[in-house]
Amino acid sequence: MLLEPKAEGVMDIAGWLTSLGLGKYATTFARNEITPEVLPHLSDADLKALGLPMGPRKLVLVAIAQLRESENQRPDPSVGPTPYPQAERRQLTVMFVDLAGSTALSGQLDPEEMGEVIRKYQHAVAEEIRRVDGHVAKYMGDGVLAYFGWPRAHEDEAERAVRAGLAIAAAVANLATPAKEPLGARVGIATGLVVVGDLIGEGAAQEEAVVGATPNLAARLQALAQVGNVVVAGTTRLLLGELFELVDLGTHDLKGFAQPVQAWLVMGESRTEGRFEALHGMRLSSLVGRDQEIALLLDRWRQAKDGRGQVVLLSGEPGIGKSRIAIALREHLRREKCLSLRYDGSPYRANSTLFPVLDQLRRAAGFEREDAPEVKLAKLEALLDAAESDPKSAIALIAEHLAIPTGDRYPVPELAPEQKKAKTIQALLAQLEGLAAKQPVLMTAEDAHWFDPTSLELFDRIVDRIERLPVLLVVTFRPEFAPRWTGRPHVTPLTLSHLQMNESAALIDHLTGGRPLPAEVEVHILAKTGGVPLFVEELTKTVLESDLLREAGGRYELAGPLPPLAIPSTLQDSLLARLDRLSPVKEVAQIGAVIGREFSYELLEATARMDEPKLRTALDELVHAELAFCRGNPPDAIYTFKHALVRDAAYESLLKSRRQQLHCRIVTLLRDRFAEQAEAEPEVLAHHATEGGLFDDAVSSWYKAGLRANRRSAHDEAIAHFSKGLKLLAQLPESRAREDREIDLQLAVGVPLAATRGYGSAAAATSYMRAYELCVKLGSETSKSFPALRGLCTGHRARGEMHTASALAEQLIGIARQSGDPSLLLEAHHVNWTTQHALGKWRSVYEHTDQGLLLYRPEHFSHAFVYSGHDSGVCAAAKQGVSLWMLGFPDQALVRAQESIARARQLPHPPSMQHALYYATVLHYYRRDATAAREVAATRLQLAHEGFPAWVPHISLQLAMIQALESAQQVPATVTGAPPALPDNILNDVEGKGLVLCLFGCVCELAGEVDAGLSMLLPAISEAEATGARLWESEFCRLTGNLLLLAKPRDFQQSEAHYRHAIEIAREQQARSLELRASTSLASLWADRGDRQEAYDLLAPTYAWFTEGFNTRDLIDAKALLDSCASS
Repeated sequence: MLLEPKAEGVMDIAGWLTSLGLGKYATTFARNEITPEVLPHLSDADLKALGLPMGPRKLVLVAIAQLRESENQRPDPSVGPTPYPQAERRQLTVMFVDLAGSTALSGQLDPEEMGEVIRKYQHAVAEEIRRVDGHVAKYMGDGVLAYFGWPRAHEDEAERAVRAGLAIAAAVANLATPAKEPLGARVGIATGLVVVGDLIGEGAAQEEAVVGATPNLAARLQALAQVGNVVVAGTTRLLLGELFELVDLGTHDLKGFAQPVQAWLVMGESRTEGRFEALHGMRLSSLVGRDQEIALLLDRWRQAKDGRGQVVLLSGEPGIGKSRIAIALREHLRREKCLSLRYDGSPYRANSTLFPVLDQLRRAAGFEREDAPEVKLAKLEALLDAAESDPKSAIALIAEHLAIPTGDRYPVPELAPEQKKAKTIQALLAQLEGLAAKQPVLMTAEDAHWFDPTSLELFDRIVDRIERLPVLLVVTFRPEFAPRWTGRPHVTPLTLSHLQMNESAALIDHLTGGRPLPAEVEVHILAKTGGVPLFVEELTKTVLESDLLREAGGRYELAGPLPPLAIPSTLQDSLLARLDRLSPVKEVAQIGAVIGREFSYELLEATARMDEPKLRTALDELVHAELAFCRGNPPDAIYTFKHALVRDAAYESLLKSRRQQLHCRIVTLLRDRFAEQAEAEPEVLAHHATEGGLFDDAVSSWYKAGLRANRRSAHDEAIAHFSKGLKLLAQLPESRAREDREIDLQLAVGVPLAATRGYGSAAAATSYMRAYELCVKLGSETSKSFPALRGLCTGHRARGEMHTASALAEQLIGIARQSGDPSLLLEAHHVNWTTQHALGKWRSVYEHTDQGLLLYRPEHFSHAFVYSGHDSGVCAAAKQGVSLWMLGFPDQALVRAQESIARARQLPHPPSMQHALYYATVLHYYRRDATAAREVAATRLQLAHEGFPAWVPHISLQLAMIQALESAQQVPATVTGAPPALPDNILNDVEGKGLVLCLFGCVCELAGEVDAGLSMLLPAISEAEATGARLWESEFCRLTGNLLLLAKPRDFQQSEAHYRHAIEIAREQQARSLELRASTSLASLWADRGDRQEAYDLLAPTYAWFTEGFNTRDLIDAKALLDSCASS
């Protein structure tokens, strides 16, 4: 029988004894000071010493056992669940302690004795855990589960757990059974991410559980330990530094874990001198003390002001102080007459075209949310007027990117996406130059690792231009970003190192306003932050905002003992602790973090569903705590997390289920209340739909974002968007509709893949093959299967897989004719003339291009965005021009090439112009008109600089070789010194590669570099024979013959063999012009060795066939050779 405790919570011992019928012993208990605390520890021997006979002793012992059992069922403030406001994700160190041999002991001891052993064991374990402020989560008979890091967090949870584990092993070893047999414990410790605070169970069994693999791992590691040992997981060992001596136990296969687990045995404390060194070793970090870095930046600023523009590449790990230095530089220049421009990258906008630039323009123009479109346009006009003398075209282009309608006032030019992008970049460069003409400019591009490809392309141009402008550009980025601008005289790389101890102390002094902290507080801050500036700043503020300190005579002093919570061990712990204390700031910060690094008040309010006064108060506290910056006033305010790491910490603390719920809510709001933003930035909607698990919506939005990027020729962004959509398709239920959508995505991504990596690239081939396989499986309509098959055909042709390409091209003709669709028939002829061109079947090329020109209509220009990336009419005229030259009509060929260029000029599509100019270059090469070829190549290079950067190296190489041929004198060593390194988009295309090889062969012939030329031409001949892509084969053979005549000794036999082979190929291809060229080379060889009649007989019939082109080099040379042979 048990007596209820008195109202004041103290047990009445006398009453309890009376209830047992043993009231006469109440005086004895009182005289011997048997209190409620002592009562549970009384043994049979103790009661005997008090004078109780056997019967009363047994009654008391049974009642004490019942009392313990009852007490164990009651809530204990130090044991079991501690109320916590909301389930969270946290890093937790978990300890599992087991009493060794307990099963055997239970068979040897009386139940009461065993109960006593368990009680003493549990008490010893709990005492050591409580000593380091750990939390006993659960008693499980002979097992004890403990948490370090919840509900109270400390900066050194892993260390505390290990210290407690060692103390427990020692304490339990001092215990013994009634038979004086020593006890022993095994301890396992693991650290990992868990969900903690969720209530499970019902009624009295309800508890706040820890969910995750970490508790199970701790239990498994305990089983590995010997009696008296402490074993820790690899994750815990990483947090211990060199504080303890540890022995690697290797990896172990543990039940419930798929991968082997690394385990370490703790031997004891290490002998490392100093706690700081033991914890941090060489992992020092950084924040103030940047005098040298600022001095370097100011020196570069002085050079920039003098008109010698400079670039500083500022790199370092997150939190190292990159942004702080940029701010300090701006503060230094505040009193100078200069303009500061800032561009910020965003992890959510890494594929949003020109986001950092457009964001800067919005801020510079002073856009407000309530601004009507005409107001925004007026502000943009004022901004651009200040920089440019004639900003009209720039206004139209930039306004379009900013989603500002311009109407008839500034009509958007009808340009192709590539050309529009190029002109936009040129407009932005012009704006910079205009600003720099008025005053020096400081540009800071922060977090460049999150810049989109188009912005990086713009900064490529800026870095090139800046050298001649009074501009200093400071670019900050994380180490994983590889800048493209190194190795130039005006570019200075600057990597930030960690702060020294005195520098971190100086920063703390600055943050406290010069009021010294207690020595032990400063030491803890310095030890925990490791010199990382962000850590020093945030942790110092945590202490200052707490109730731990009070001001006293110009300094701070502790208001009481320094609790562990005052100095969290990680930045995440620090931020969460600050947010916990500033509730409801934490919830608001978490919701804002789900929206993104930057969030508007309006979207936050709609998402949070919180009373407006409460929300505004929370936001004010968030800003006051300097966790975020605010621009403007609610409801038009925009908030930005001070650091990306602040946002990450708030976001990661949310349960995934809660994150998903908020992302879903944001998707709904973007559609219903912020439709304009969703329309302008479909990638933002796609991101939230993805994270919210709304995969159907996400796929649609990624597809839309990809199409939008592709129309602007932002090919890299388009590929990224389409790829995300494709990846998410696997999350949708299998269905015909899902496969239909995959066809659309695969066809869509094939276009930018071919544009950036080449038609013959494996990536483009994979997309088109998958699309075609699905079309066959579903029996899709021709409108889908045709472009898939056409993409495959083009890929096979580009890779020189001519047999397959020819078969597919013929198949496409049949499909198109069966469909009765003239537009499909045009594209079928298009792919056929391209394939026949690669085969060197020039008569067939002419016939297909002739059909294509008859079918072509202006509306077919749209095919350029669906199929080949260029206009069909332009291509037909261009390749017909080449075929006419091959067939022996040089003058008609030139007319057709000029027609192709004229057609391209009528289209707002630079790729089509590039296409026409490329084949004009080919034709001028064949006509041996180096001057015309150089002029066309120079135009191509200029066009490439304006919108096709990937083509710049290739065209530059062509131009260098053409210029060498034009001069016909000294050839630069850079041209012939090594075989040309070709970009992937050329290596994957037999046509583009052939022209470069022929030009290289000609240059090597001119320079006498026989080996270099043969090293490229001989493999090319073999490749042409193997693949059937023979369009350049005759010319390869002729050039090889020319080089062999220059060899030492001259190889007349092999030279003649190659000339003969060139003639044979030309005749097979009905290529009269190639036949004439190769025949002239062979006839010249024969004439030089005295066989003039044979030379005449070979060349005369071929020359006699021609009816035009007599002013071209080939016909002039042939006529001169014939005259020479005839006169001798």
